[in-house]
Amino acid sequence: MTDWLSMLKPKTLSFLEKLHETDGYYRYSLTSDVFTNYARSNLAGSVFALKLFAMFGETDPSKIQPTIDRILSFQQSDGTFSDPFVARRRLVRHVLSNLKRGDLHNLGNAGYIRAETRQAYCALLLYDVIPKHILTDVPTTPADIHRFLSRLDWSHPWGAGSHFSHLMFFLTLMRKANRIDEATYRQARDTAVTFIASLQHKDGAWYVGNPSHRQKINGAMKVISGLMVDPLPFDHPDRLIDLCLTKHTYNTDDACDQINQVFVLRHSNQLLDGRYRQEDLQSFCLEALDQWRAYFYSELGGFSFHQGRANERYYSAKVSLGLNEPDIHGTVMFVWGLSMLKHLLPIQALQPLKEIPA
Repeated sequence: MTDWLSMLKPKTLSFLEKLHETDGYYRYSLTSDVFTNYARSNLAGSVFALKLFAMFGETDPSKIQPTIDRILSFQQSDGTFSDPFVARRRLVRHVLSNLKRGDLHNLGNAGYIRAETRQAYCALLLYDVIPKHILTDVPTTPADIHRFLSRLDWSHPWGAGSHFSHLMFFLTLMRKANRIDEATYRQARDTAVTFIASLQHKDGAWYVGNPSHRQKINGAMKVISGLMVDPLPFDHPDRLIDLCLTKHTYNTDDACDQINQVFVLRHSNQLLDGRYRQEDLQSFCLEALDQWRAYFYSELGGFSFHQGRANERYYSAKVSLGLNEPDIHGTVMFVWGLSMLKHLLPIQALQPLKEIPA
């Protein structure tokens, strides 16, 4: 059932070679991208390629440096990163969707830009690259942080938790880049952690109201990813394991749901020193491996984001035709998931993978 893992590295690196065009540009999908301008589109392809190189321990400068340079070419003077193609196409769809729901908040691209910026920084930091310009448009005082977090919709913890995670990441980055001092950082961090702790329920998840099981787990992943940038512990890891191992079905087949659940299990299990429900955890992980195999293209290399088809949309913008083929987004997600599974399953083929931060 796990024999396919032995070909994971050579097949995935071969897939990356198929995607590579020139100067650090990697296609999003194998054959069906809809990007029109190589120079100013598909930032995600380069970011995901750099993350994959890091997880496989790649150090070849001829592969790494052009990818880093291309990512840096997307940075603006205010420190933000965004893909003009994605930003433009996402904005139209995002505004229309929000207006249809009567949601007049966050009609612009601010949320997308913050997420894309974090994604780019995370990839660059894997190779110890801190850009000259650092995003500093982040709340740092206790009052501003409380105001920022309290205005989020915690009845939808997946989205709200992502904003908490971004906040924690950028606070840590600002400290690392000497944009704020240690005292300011600690006061800001402690304010955010106190706020988030007040939202944690007996089932371990962070929310208000009665969100779905899917929202709880994906939201928990986002909150934990924010806490892990320091890293900081969290309460009730045993209940979060129970929550993840509860059999719930929801209509999804995308990589995010699959990997977010493993992320919560991996970090909850770490806090418990591997002393809770180990047989159940291993059974879950073996079942996950069996499911993930269906996303892997053994001939082409790489994974598809959805079972049997490449991902069509990135931050709501259409980026591929969604054909029956692997894509770099699904590949980076599943390889990352496997890098976390190695801490939950004693499978030798997974051990060389390097786990990277969210």
